[in-house]
Amino acid sequence: MATTLGEQVQALSQMYLFRTVPPKYLKAFVKQVKLRRYEEGQEVFLQGDPADRAMLVVEGRLVSIVGEKPVGEISVGEVVGETALFVRGGQRNATVRAKEPTRCLVITRELLAGSADNPAVVAIERHLLGSLARRIRSTNLNIQRVWKDLAAEAPAAPAASAAAAAPTIRDRLRGLFGRSS
Repeated sequence: MATTLGEQVQALSQMYLFRTVPPKYLKAFVKQVKLRRYEEGQEVFLQGDPADRAMLVVEGRLVSIVGEKPVGEISVGEVVGETALFVRGGQRNATVRAKEPTRCLVITRELLAGSADNPAVVAIERHLLGSLARRIRSTNLNIQRVWKDLAAEAPAAPAASAAAAAPTIRDRLRGLFGRSS
């Protein structure tokens, strides 16, 4: 991301997320946020740590890892760690590392609450709501798929084999969410 205020505003205005936000509001927003730089391989968040902020990727890419399993990539214009903005006292669900040199803007609850009248912040909030809705839908569809697959494998299983199938459900759901144990 650019180094001068004007260059930072210009870079943000190119992001889909901020496409309708007038430059004066982006300028006010940039003045309120901190920019963090991460080198390739550097940890942004560590699974299990307290969750107190989110990051908006403005340059580079991050990878989300649960246990040892990569579960997703975060690219320019995406927010990672957003649960921290809504749940106080929560913990990180994944480790997040820079996949390449990356720059992020730090998003906090205080920023959202204190700048609610800034269209740039409103754009972030809308983006977060859309992202969360898509993730919930994806999770629901994945759970439905696991249940349908299980039903197709054992359509008329006796009660004894149904009890034996319970670990299969658990294992499949764990695999869906990146847990191996």
